[in-house]
Amino acid sequence: MPTTIEINKEFKVGKISPRLFGSFIEQMGSVVYTGIYEPEHPDADEHGFRLDVLNKIKALNLGIIRYPGGNFTSGYDWTDTIGPIENRKTKLELAWRGIEPNTFGLNEFFDWLKLVGSEPMMTVNLGTKGIDDARNLVEYCNFPEGTYWSDLRKSHGIKKPHDVKVWCLGNELDGPWQIGRKTAYEYGRLANEASKAMKLVDDTIETVLVGSSTPKLDSYPEWDRVSLEQAYETVDYLALHNYIDRCQDEDLSKKAPREPDDTPTYLARSIEFDKQIEAVIATCDYVKALVRSDKTMYLAFDEWNVHNFPEKEHRNFELGSPIDWCHFSMEDTLLFASMGLSILRRADRIKITCQSLLVNTIPLILTDAMGQSWCNPTYFVMKDLSNLAKGTVLQSVSSGTLYHTDIYQEVPYIDSVVVDSETELICFIVNRSAEEEKIVVNTTIDFSGEISHSELSSKNLEDTNTRENPTNVQPKEVKGRVSLTNNQINITAAPYSWNVIRVGK
Repeated sequence: MPTTIEINKEFKVGKISPRLFGSFIEQMGSVVYTGIYEPEHPDADEHGFRLDVLNKIKALNLGIIRYPGGNFTSGYDWTDTIGPIENRKTKLELAWRGIEPNTFGLNEFFDWLKLVGSEPMMTVNLGTKGIDDARNLVEYCNFPEGTYWSDLRKSHGIKKPHDVKVWCLGNELDGPWQIGRKTAYEYGRLANEASKAMKLVDDTIETVLVGSSTPKLDSYPEWDRVSLEQAYETVDYLALHNYIDRCQDEDLSKKAPREPDDTPTYLARSIEFDKQIEAVIATCDYVKALVRSDKTMYLAFDEWNVHNFPEKEHRNFELGSPIDWCHFSMEDTLLFASMGLSILRRADRIKITCQSLLVNTIPLILTDAMGQSWCNPTYFVMKDLSNLAKGTVLQSVSSGTLYHTDIYQEVPYIDSVVVDSETELICFIVNRSAEEEKIVVNTTIDFSGEISHSELSSKNLEDTNTRENPTNVQPKEVKGRVSLTNNQINITAAPYSWNVIRVGK
């Protein structure tokens, strides 16, 4: 039985934010050192930025990039990272038990970001530091001139402000792993006062409140409710985080992995994203009613990804020693794609997301020190979403073949989101089935007849891209699998595939 998707151009979910598909870099393992920054590399520019990596990142057209963390932020002293490099202090970095030479600092990040072409999303330290440190950082970054911190920035050669608009009020402060862990109430009070002070420096900025670190913690979603009650009127977004691992036990106190999911269960785990998003929206709306506010709280899903076991050993207190350096398979990529569609489906409330992380840690892009760089297959899904998910998400009513697992019931083989970009209709489709699937999209839209169909698939779900075979899993343009009949789009999706169908209007 084919899957039928009903679309009416007047029934809309919401406008897609230009920040909806972004990423994240952190001073963690080899994300920065030997990832995006390696002055000794033969492909490095005069700033030490790896051009082979930079060009891959630029092709993603990311809406926003979060920096500098992450757990790193809760011990971060930004004043160590500015001024002449030769005068900067080398320090212990305790979140990831590394050495931080501060050769890639605050202004190096902004120099790199200008080349990338994305908007910054800065995180302040509300772990070991607080209100003064946060407001001073905003002054350094955003105030034009005539004050201590703004003039210090100018003395460092940066005449124009960095003009950072989005600021995270700390990171994962309910997590037992976090430096400066806090209760929801004390964090909410601190974040409220920090946000007020930061906005007194620059009233054009937006702030992001830390939500629960993961649905796997007992604090979820109570943490969100309590902290929001303290800060609802002074912040603009609530953050949520989630990583999905086919072997990780739901109880985070258990170190041993559980039995790995079979393929149908693993590919269905994006349902956990849908559930989390709806639960956090409900929590926000409860607090909105409780505090009698007219403001709608939007979401920043500023850490999300599939997770896999590391393939390189991490060595503590060694610069650039990798953490969670791993390959993703075609199977991982299909789940990653469905997670992206879960986000896109709620574009009405989710306005910022950051895939985590960009390079070398459960990454889109892998590098070797002094060696080559290549892309995990997940890179191509992100490239499609970040470049093409523009415009408005349309409401879809779908019916099709369902499957069942021990954990999930009534899972559709076809996972889809349809976007109206003004000039074309874009169908993003994941086929979770081992069989070819037929899809019929019924619309109220007149089409021009122009069609393109990009497909990402592989003969084996375990296929990866490696340094020896970096193009093993690549998207390809396919012909003859999409046709038009009046206002109807007929699609044939290959087994276990990610598909992007573009139809001119």
